[in-house]
Amino acid sequence: MIIVQILLPLTQLFPLEYLAPEELQLIIGDLVIVPFRNKMCTGVVWSTSNIRNNNTITPKIVQQKVPGDFTLNSRTMNFINKASSYYLSSLGSMAKLILPIDISVSPIKTRHQHIPSHFNLPNLSTNQHEILTKLRMVNKPTLIHGVTGSGKTEIYFHLVAEYLQAGAQALIMLPEIALSNHIIQRFINRFGFEPVIWNSSITKAQKKMSLRGILDGRVRMVIGARSSLFLPYTNLGLIIVDEEHDSSYKQEEGILYNARDMAVLRGSLENAKVVLVSATPSIETIYNVQIDKYHNIPLENRYSGATISPVEIIDLRKERLPYNNWLSHSLSTAIQENLLKKEQTLLFLNRRGYAPLMLCSSCGYRFTCGSCSAWLVVHKNSKRLECHHCGYICKIHLACPECFTEDHLIACGPGIERIAEEVQRLFANYRITIVSKDEITNANKMQALLHKMENNEIDILIGTQMITKGYHFPNLTLVGIIDADLGLMGGDLRAAERTFQLLHQVGGRAGREHKPGKVLLQTYYPDHIVFSTLKDNAEEQFIEYELNNRRDANLPPFTRMASIILTGKNEHKIFDYAKQLVAIAPKSNVKILGPAKAMLTKLSGKYRYRILIITAKKFNLQQYLKTWLALVKFPSSCQIRVDIDPQNFM
Repeated sequence: MIIVQILLPLTQLFPLEYLAPEELQLIIGDLVIVPFRNKMCTGVVWSTSNIRNNNTITPKIVQQKVPGDFTLNSRTMNFINKASSYYLSSLGSMAKLILPIDISVSPIKTRHQHIPSHFNLPNLSTNQHEILTKLRMVNKPTLIHGVTGSGKTEIYFHLVAEYLQAGAQALIMLPEIALSNHIIQRFINRFGFEPVIWNSSITKAQKKMSLRGILDGRVRMVIGARSSLFLPYTNLGLIIVDEEHDSSYKQEEGILYNARDMAVLRGSLENAKVVLVSATPSIETIYNVQIDKYHNIPLENRYSGATISPVEIIDLRKERLPYNNWLSHSLSTAIQENLLKKEQTLLFLNRRGYAPLMLCSSCGYRFTCGSCSAWLVVHKNSKRLECHHCGYICKIHLACPECFTEDHLIACGPGIERIAEEVQRLFANYRITIVSKDEITNANKMQALLHKMENNEIDILIGTQMITKGYHFPNLTLVGIIDADLGLMGGDLRAAERTFQLLHQVGGRAGREHKPGKVLLQTYYPDHIVFSTLKDNAEEQFIEYELNNRRDANLPPFTRMASIILTGKNEHKIFDYAKQLVAIAPKSNVKILGPAKAMLTKLSGKYRYRILIITAKKFNLQQYLKTWLALVKFPSSCQIRVDIDPQNFM
């Protein structure tokens, strides 16, 4: 027998030594079954040698290869290693992303895909065909920067077709499950077969079958969320990252990876084409285009001659909204005119529920979550208060729990339920529908909603950001943005960028065919750069402004950033540990900020402190953090997480 190292896909684990019978003829990457903690697990051969075991301690023995004789290729093994080093995660944790389901557990079935010889793809316009030709010729990551409704999806569908016909595997990544259902149906109509779907709604049995099919090459088309990037492809030729700017590509639990950035890494290791797609690209992607790391292909016109909908700003300082009203006179009038034309309206507010806060007008008591430093959100339709961070739920009180006064509890501020209440009062004879995660709880409900919109069975749609991307409603001609200022609150360095992207996407739902559209934007800050550039359709001006701000403030993408988050139940101890950690930081040319309370200081019963590290682009940030964190060992009551390239500062 010889000694081999086996990497098990388990959190915080490193390769372990096993004995392997020589007749197994193991090579690096082979999937094998080994004993581990009184059970059998699937692992991957991380290294082999011709050294025979002479130790007094005898390692456990590799039992067999996984039925089907599967092997991770060298490119996937390299990806595990590099991604693990970048995010300072254990190899086992990264392998868990590659092999999230044990494929050797019975019943053993493999997913097959039959790829038709002919696809039902519509002809591209001259402009779209030119872009497809450019895509074929470029050898670096490429951005398709196309306005909403310009036909970006049809272009990359044609590219997918070429790779499938060449026998390669292709991946389309999408930021949200709700959006993927729309694209999936469109894909099936165009290609005549079902892609493998990979997201949190898929069962373990389905995932196991799909994993085996991906490993043996019988599955060649995957559409999925961020985790689909890490699957064990054997011949990955094309990666599409749709809505590349979307913040949900950043994983906020476990390994804090950014799937968009890892797509670029994996593409380089696989020699696969990487295409980033967005109407509002991230500042990081724009910067990479400017330094010639990525190639940019602009798509400036809407498909079939549809025009960009003009944006009109409603200055709420002048409108003087009546008490408990949230729709201005200008917006209400525009809705009425649109209804008379028998055209559809979308009202957008990125806030679920009825109101973000309930308080007592007698003593000032505010209903807050006991486990998080957050207010409880009022959900009037379901008659409950809810924490949107930890999920805590309770009934709406009839009396104040502090002063016991009845009839003095007030809901403050609007959520979409409250907007719907006002719209119902103003336009009682029309068909009004709410769309948010509270109402649309599964794919079937979303499909039913889309069907109603497309068949003009809804007059006014009131929704959160889940309805803003990728949907095409031919008769939707008016978009009203209720509280455009909402996203600018807080200290997030990307607040302006994200608000611009979100509102641009929302406005892009209007006037997508030959009927002209209009976007009305309510704000108390009409002169803000976000709103003025949206009004003037001056995206380049906003990007230049944002890049100059980041450059002047020495922030990404001109620098690198990492965050260290310390978490525990005892706030004073966590703060002390954070101060100790800062005190022993190795001397170097880095900027260390903090420790400071996280914006959401308490989350699920634990207190959180942050340390922010900013360095030059070429500085070896990972090595510095490894050296620093090795200097201290805190008790298990203090959890430490490192977030490379943080996107969320909550």
